[in-house]
Amino acid sequence: MRTSRLCLLVSASIIATFVARTAAAQEQSAADTAASDPNEIIVTAQKRAQSVQDVPIAITAVAGSSLGTLQMRSGTELARQTPNLSVSVLGNEDQPKFSVRGIAQSAFDLNASSPTGIFYDEVFVRASFLGGAQLFDMDRVEVLRGPQGTLFGKETVGGAVSYVTRAPQFDNSGFISGELGNYSYVGLQGAANTQLVEDRLALRVSFNTSDSDGFVKNLLPGGRDKSNFNKVAIRTALKYKDDAGFDATLRYSYTRSSPEAVGTNVTGYLPGNTNAFGFDPRRDPVTGKLLDAREGYYDRDGRIRVRGDGVSLTLNKDLGNVTLTSISSYLKGYFLNEVDGDGSAANLLALDFEARTKEYMQDLRLTTKFDGPFNVIAGLFYFRDTLDNLFHVSQFNGAFDGRQTYRQTRTSYAAYMDGTYDFSPSFSLYGGIRVTHDKATMRNFRSVVNIPGLGIPNTNVDYTETQPSGRLGLRYKPSSDFMAFAQYARGYRSGGFNGGALVFPGDLNTAKPEFLDAYEVGIKSRLLDRKVTLNLSAFHYQFKDQQFINSISVINQALVNAGRSRINGVEAEINASITPQFRLSAGMGYLDAKYTRLVLNGANLAGNRMIEAPKFSFSGAADYTVPLDGSTELTLHGDMVHKSSQFFTAYNADVFPFSLGRTPGFEEYNARIGLSLNEGKYELGLWGKNLSDNKTLVGVGIETNTNLRFGTVPYPRRYGVDFQAKF
Repeated sequence: MRTSRLCLLVSASIIATFVARTAAAQEQSAADTAASDPNEIIVTAQKRAQSVQDVPIAITAVAGSSLGTLQMRSGTELARQTPNLSVSVLGNEDQPKFSVRGIAQSAFDLNASSPTGIFYDEVFVRASFLGGAQLFDMDRVEVLRGPQGTLFGKETVGGAVSYVTRAPQFDNSGFISGELGNYSYVGLQGAANTQLVEDRLALRVSFNTSDSDGFVKNLLPGGRDKSNFNKVAIRTALKYKDDAGFDATLRYSYTRSSPEAVGTNVTGYLPGNTNAFGFDPRRDPVTGKLLDAREGYYDRDGRIRVRGDGVSLTLNKDLGNVTLTSISSYLKGYFLNEVDGDGSAANLLALDFEARTKEYMQDLRLTTKFDGPFNVIAGLFYFRDTLDNLFHVSQFNGAFDGRQTYRQTRTSYAAYMDGTYDFSPSFSLYGGIRVTHDKATMRNFRSVVNIPGLGIPNTNVDYTETQPSGRLGLRYKPSSDFMAFAQYARGYRSGGFNGGALVFPGDLNTAKPEFLDAYEVGIKSRLLDRKVTLNLSAFHYQFKDQQFINSISVINQALVNAGRSRINGVEAEINASITPQFRLSAGMGYLDAKYTRLVLNGANLAGNRMIEAPKFSFSGAADYTVPLDGSTELTLHGDMVHKSSQFFTAYNADVFPFSLGRTPGFEEYNARIGLSLNEGKYELGLWGKNLSDNKTLVGVGIETNTNLRFGTVPYPRRYGVDFQAKF
């Protein structure tokens, strides 16, 4: 068991702050203030603070106070509460792939961009390996479904995931919490908020650390069990405000994650389930016994190392009818993933994925709040990122050794405007447009093989493009308890380079942009004296030129554009306060997502289901509070999620071995019992996750060069206790 000295130091600093200052009642955030009434969660999905019920976007918002009850520790768990959201992981939960309404990413290459945008306090994060957020000291998480290109940018074809951390408050407060669980799990988090200058300057420091033993048994004598992890994250935020409408927030974040190949499951798919090396990795090589999904022989530790450092500065100036906002950020990150690529105790295939990235962002915008019928948000946006990639492959104990290297640089400039015109108090027209200019280069690309006739030695490629995105809609709101909307939105994801080119010069190609035309209608309503919230939406998508990895042969693949697709779907979310003590919530999603024009390797796949697009998704939760006396409560919580079967390859069941990319449907159940003392100042809890011990793979990859199927097994049944103390 490894304990972070850094987090222990931060813990001591937080406790010292509590001792040095007089504790005050903790000021609740906007999301938590509204959490007692789920109808009134405040979001910033349109870059303004609004009730989620007033925004003409399908949104699932999870308040920070609910994350502990739900035992959500990572962004990969958001699919438990969000209709038509799937999250896949292939060996590393720090690099999740989000699929919103069937809009998924087919490539795990480190240079690839996602069709779902990830944002931390309005800062866009492009590197895929920095997308697995540690959920601690959060104000809320917003999952926006549907294209968000106008205000959030080009890489939000499917939607956006927005993490909003707790901002400094002008008081002295904080908390510390901890967890203990099976597999030697230990978690500790806390925050200290202090007012440095009354009503002028405030500081908030928060931390999170978690450590667990592995749950995948390594049967190799002396080998370490797989899927253990050690995570550390620290955030600091300094806020200044004056009496003239100016405020500034400076944020710094540090994250480090050191897992080992989360739940990797390897299966051969040649006759007899053998792989290219002639054996079945799912059977014991001595006894021939079929191994459990959480067992294997691994000669490599399978280390994964993720680090991220980021700083951002948010400035706001209220000029009366106009507010000016500037967001500047810098982020650097490091990623290493060492893969045991053969699924055996022998050193037959070792793969190392390594990358370093730097990202710069500047968003400058103005927001109007005129008394008249028209208001607008308009801005300019700049983003630049560089990625230095090193892929290392070693076969047969080093008999073959190759490296793929390159530097990719992408730069984006955009101008955008989004406005609303109120024809009457109940009827509005809204819409916006964003024009983005992209330039990308890949320099000194070198493939793993460099011999005459093969290999890609020191090649340079580039592309430039300019594309629009936007939306146009009507909103009808006759009362504060009902809203209906209908809209059209267009999203796009910029073209990209094939980071998986390994051998043949022709593989280093550039894919065209992908485009989505989205039509949606929806209602948001409060019923029965606001005891029930019911939100419904229905949508039709036309998807063109989806970027796809096409495995051409056992040693080469291309990045292609996948013709056309069609998606129809519906969603429903309901929250009901049956009594003041008893609350129910549920979410349902249905997807009919199919390729209408797609040919890969000569196979016509039109009519096949799209990848990572389960037809049905359902989630439900129940919360019951039992008052014990004036300051003590017992809380009972249970939730579940169901996902129907899905495919991880476009071939579905048509072409072997890609037909092995199907996973069956599953259910997971979670529960927590909590005891709240002294009016919520202290809390104790008993929790359980994945109580049904679901083993359905949450990510699948087909490797044609080794005849292996890689999959990621979810965390097993877990249980433990937790505590929290507020100051």
